[in-house]
Amino acid sequence: MNTLDKNSIHSLKAWLLAREAEMLAEIESGQKAVDATTSADIREVNDLEDQASKRERTTVQDAEVQRDSNELADVRAALARLTDGSYGTCIDCGQPIELQRLVAMPAAARCIACQTQFEAHAIPPSLTIRS
Repeated sequence: MNTLDKNSIHSLKAWLLAREAEMLAEIESGQKAVDATTSADIREVNDLEDQASKRERTTVQDAEVQRDSNELADVRAALARLTDGSYGTCIDCGQPIELQRLVAMPAAARCIACQTQFEAHAIPPSLTIRS
């Protein structure tokens, strides 16, 4: 098992802080794009095809903002764990998270085994049954 040393923690914290800033910028940019599309829709008269296309574009932009917001929440949760000293410990089983996992995904809150189990329960059974 690999343990976190001060250099590893410092590097991971720097990555998390940089990612937080990046996510904030992407969310702001995405929200501006959604707002611009919405305000343009109000001023323009379009046919049904144009309206459907714009609605689809807005839906995609909303989804991107939501995805970025979710990642931002994960990054901020990891920063909070760094502050309270629980960073690098699985939130489900309490075991250390492997250094290689944290390097690959610094916001990871679970060890690989617990994350796999978490994801298996997050998928509705109807989507996993094959005919």
